[in-house]
Amino acid sequence: MSKIETRLAKFSELTPASCEAQFDAAAQTYLAALKNLETVPATVKDFLEPLDQISAAFSEAIAVPFHMTSIGAGVDYEPLLAVLSNKYTELEAQLRTNRALFEKFVELEKQELDEESATLVATELLQFRLGGIDLSPEKQAELTALDLKIADLATQYQQKVSKQLATEFVINGKTYAPNNFTLQAALEEITDPSERRQLLELSLARGFGADPATDTRQLVLDIVAARYQRAKLLGFNTHAEAVLATETAPSVAAAQQLLSQVGVAALEKLAVEAESYAKMAKADGVENFSTADWSYYETKTKEASLGLSNEALKPYLELWKVLEDGVFYAANRLFGLTATLRPELKGWHPTCRVYEINEETGKSLGLFIIDPYARPGKNGGAWMNSLLQGHSATDHESIIINCCNYTPVAEGEKKYLTWDEVETLFHEFGHALHGFLSKTKYSLTAGTNVPRDFVELPSQLNEMWAYHPQVIANFARHAETGEVIPAEMLEQLQKSKTFGQAYVTVEFCASALLDQLWHTADPAQITSVEEFEAEALKRSGVYSELVPPRYRSTYFPHAFTVGYDAGYYSYMWAETLVAECEAWFRNEVAQNEDGGFNRAAGKRLEAEILSKGYSRKPNDSFIALIGHEARAETILTRRGL
Repeated sequence: MSKIETRLAKFSELTPASCEAQFDAAAQTYLAALKNLETVPATVKDFLEPLDQISAAFSEAIAVPFHMTSIGAGVDYEPLLAVLSNKYTELEAQLRTNRALFEKFVELEKQELDEESATLVATELLQFRLGGIDLSPEKQAELTALDLKIADLATQYQQKVSKQLATEFVINGKTYAPNNFTLQAALEEITDPSERRQLLELSLARGFGADPATDTRQLVLDIVAARYQRAKLLGFNTHAEAVLATETAPSVAAAQQLLSQVGVAALEKLAVEAESYAKMAKADGVENFSTADWSYYETKTKEASLGLSNEALKPYLELWKVLEDGVFYAANRLFGLTATLRPELKGWHPTCRVYEINEETGKSLGLFIIDPYARPGKNGGAWMNSLLQGHSATDHESIIINCCNYTPVAEGEKKYLTWDEVETLFHEFGHALHGFLSKTKYSLTAGTNVPRDFVELPSQLNEMWAYHPQVIANFARHAETGEVIPAEMLEQLQKSKTFGQAYVTVEFCASALLDQLWHTADPAQITSVEEFEAEALKRSGVYSELVPPRYRSTYFPHAFTVGYDAGYYSYMWAETLVAECEAWFRNEVAQNEDGGFNRAAGKRLEAEILSKGYSRKPNDSFIALIGHEARAETILTRRGL
């Protein structure tokens, strides 16, 4: 058994009680080890390196218990998230108010350090200050109480949103499984305008009180108020200011300006498209074209103008072929990686698959686990997580997961994806690449341990290879005949990349600005979620009656659980970097018109960004690759706006 296999949890043997016990034992060991560091010399060898190893061991020990609360392991696990979140919050408060440890970092800051050590020290000092180290003991206690309150409220919110997603929509006897977004996927196909409107109304109403068990309105108000109070306690004007203190965006105003600039440009194109779709709807007898009709007529337009439909694509997009002959193929050509299926290794569910990832020398980089299907209790959406993040002390071996929520199929049946789901596979594996290719000295600087508005760069950038002709030709083969996707369909796919971008851009900007406005508002001035949301969307400057936000406040986990609060903008901030990198691939490192799809280009991306983690300032990594700062207008070009 290899080293990395011994670190793979025996998921079938886990219980909520064993997970809690594992957390408790890890926390006890961690706190005792921190206590021992209080008296050692403030040097890299005596303090910083041991602290990092202590932190790595603790992170590895608690990763699986937390993971089990997110993947629908059963109702017995539901109470565990609140328990672990509270315990973690209390432990984090003890660390960030430990004056002896803080002073070690203060002393280290004065020393001549290598770049990675200096970056880590600066980052940790900021986290101490954001954790209340400069507050009086009384204020520190108040901060801890607020953090516990926020953690509890966020857990309740997450669990209620999970219940929303587990409740099917029923219309005229038909059932539809909900998806995260406001616009339900089924709206593309429903021919009855009345049925479309009913489905959209049910989607928009999630969390607004029709079912008390999933009503999140009061939780939203309580979370916003507690975060505002926390920010004031730390000396910030708003929660958004506190969040942006750790990001690459220079200010709240800069983040909002980007959203506004891109959103306003998208609104102009949206108006033209809306007029066209309304005419189509009128020809079908739909006099009052509305939001519920948008997806249906956009899809019809796409099929008519591009000749491309999900149904036509379906036989070419089998899940495991897309992953193995598409996602893994691109990773091999760019980064020299190979993925070998390890069927004898098991995940937490029978539908999981485990692969071993090796670099081109044959050295193992660890294990990759994919959990593709939705199930009751599983968090919505798609995400990556590291159960073990590789760094120098692990010989750069990781255990990394990708979770998706594709509709499951019966055992033995093949799963076919939509094109959006194909992009999701490439996106999430971009995060995995960030983890597997990390070559940092410290665990605390490794992989995706970077600011939220930088972490989406590798994932969004990896989506570009889904459209590359060589990659598509390798995975898009007909399930029955083995025929490569026709050249005409390939051309249509390329054209489809910017199709419909006006709508998705406006709905994203609406959500991101809503997130910003919640977290820059004075809670004393807010009377209800309904009134604030309606007013905020109009005030944002990116408003259309035809485009509700991608997530409304009552089903917006990015903003109201521990994650992307006041940071949902980061997807678009990262996209400015992505757009520049895509241009770099096409124009600077392309060979023989290959669009940059070559090993030399992959080596440079790996060297300057993917391997660096937070071993230096992320913007320095970006400039080292591209040679200049990112420009917002590149997004407009990328999105065809």
